[in-house]
Amino acid sequence: MQKHVMSLVGFSSASEIAAYKTAFPSMHYELSYKMSEQLLSEVSPMLAGRIASVHACCPALPIFPNFGSHDEQVIAQSYDAICKSFETARSCNADIVVLHPGYVCDRAMPSSNAARKQLLDDPSFSRYIVHADGAICGADYPNQDIYRYHAVQAFKQLEHVAQVARTYGVKLAVENLNPRVGYLFQTPWEMERLAALQDVYLCLDVGHLWISSFVYDFPYLPAIQRIIETDKVVNCHLHSNATNTAAKHFSDDHHTFDKYGFPARQVLELLAGTHANLTLEMVEDFDYNTRFLLKEIAAIQHGGQE
Repeated sequence: MQKHVMSLVGFSSASEIAAYKTAFPSMHYELSYKMSEQLLSEVSPMLAGRIASVHACCPALPIFPNFGSHDEQVIAQSYDAICKSFETARSCNADIVVLHPGYVCDRAMPSSNAARKQLLDDPSFSRYIVHADGAICGADYPNQDIYRYHAVQAFKQLEHVAQVARTYGVKLAVENLNPRVGYLFQTPWEMERLAALQDVYLCLDVGHLWISSFVYDFPYLPAIQRIIETDKVVNCHLHSNATNTAAKHFSDDHHTFDKYGFPARQVLELLAGTHANLTLEMVEDFDYNTRFLLKEIAAIQHGGQE
């Protein structure tokens, strides 16, 4: 059954989450990779029975798992990290864990934005940057030998990670990332390949895919349909961004879902008939976005009538 979900990535306190829960009692929640152990312990009892998914790593850790690494120590560290999130999901009765699949390097990837930006400024990444704003890659990036080298490793490791997830009673949902250098799996065809792996499910991030559609020049709404047709999408991240190719601006803003002329209604029309959870993952205007989602879904279900 499809759930309407609010990601807690933009919330900073238990009191803020409690106020939202009071205002929108029908909503479910996705625990965030930014949540400290203290915040997690505070909100878990409050949200009991309403936690739909966990975004790794939760509780927050200094690194994101990098299953594209060939460094045995980094791989071991990545398994330790994801298993902590599997344990969080099991303890909260959530059945989905969302994972950023891996990176085009052998190093551990810092979870801090500042530290991650500093790492990606390294010449080994910067040579592939086409648009400096956002460190955006070119359309040929997935064809580079270095990208393929780490992608092959990630495909191999993720199938095993998914099998580990099963032992915890949860589904591994691999998320498509935005087309930034150093990030793996940014395109519909890569998501199709992931979907073909045993026990691997998908988290379709529509904001990330929007940026990718401009970089890789594929039609956006048909790409969503193409990914849906894998029948492996169990979760969707909903947000918009200010990407504008006329101004050569590419940004992963996680802003209000119908901002910047983003085709939010058309996206929801494609997703409404699936079993995938609809997860609002923005950092602003939580009340507005929730009302928008619930209103649009109700209108779609009633044949477009308001």
